[in-house]
Amino acid sequence: MYLVFDVGGTFIKYGLLNDHGEVLEKDKIPTTIDDAEGFLQSMVDVYQAYKNKGIKGIAFSIPGLVDVEAGKQITGGAVKCLHGMEIGKEMSKRCDGINVAVENDGKCAALAEAWIGAAKDYQNSSILAFGTGIAGGNVINKHVIHGGNLMAGEASFQITHPDFANMKISQFGFYYSTIGILAKAKKLIGEDINGEQLFNYYLNGREEIVALMNDWFFNIACQCYNLQCIVDPDVICIGGGVSAQPSFVEGIRKYIDIIYNNTFQMHKPQIVVCKFKNDSNLIGALYNYKQMYENA
Repeated sequence: MYLVFDVGGTFIKYGLLNDHGEVLEKDKIPTTIDDAEGFLQSMVDVYQAYKNKGIKGIAFSIPGLVDVEAGKQITGGAVKCLHGMEIGKEMSKRCDGINVAVENDGKCAALAEAWIGAAKDYQNSSILAFGTGIAGGNVINKHVIHGGNLMAGEASFQITHPDFANMKISQFGFYYSTIGILAKAKKLIGEDINGEQLFNYYLNGREEIVALMNDWFFNIACQCYNLQCIVDPDVICIGGGVSAQPSFVEGIRKYIDIIYNNTFQMHKPQIVVCKFKNDSNLIGALYNYKQMYENA
């Protein structure tokens, strides 16, 4: 058995997983964001409750930039107490010297799909997961690319719409995340709508929303082509809650085809829907542990 934590800004989800990545039990606790000792102790308490089940190791999915080899946070996103914390060392010290592995949350999602998800039959894969931002990760030969500054796969910071005259740019994760599109939709139609209502308007042909959504699909397709040129994955997995809407991935594929038919491209990206939703970070964090300590 493995104990796996998925740290978020509001809650820490945790699960007991077996060797095959199956989630046997799961729950969540509030995230302590400003007190490092309180943050660590909350997870030590979970470990103590489960240790009699025979915990082989502890794995983490964490926001921000992560030095995987050192088990150290470079940044921690909304969880302020994570900045600079050697979380692997600190948790191991408090949990009977058990092995601990730590990885970025977007990269964990990519690893989950590469291991036993939508990309399991491919050696090289990428992920774009849409939500508050756009999580990303690139896997080559079943191992995540981190890059020299640990920035590889940080899709939210990719640049769109550069405006040289006014020295303004938009960033992919803020402009084309699900939250970003909903904010634009609310402004367009003067209504406070949710994601389900957004897609209902789109499918029913509301003009302003159709134009907004087509712009969304087109720009995601463009970034998929950029990703294909830079990383050249065998498959790109599309995730996040919005991926449950069939018309979302259909829209991206439509513009993948339009771009391919109207510009010179060496290869058309293959787009698939992520297999895992809420448990992806738990599963990917475990695969990272198995790669670190079990040569998986």
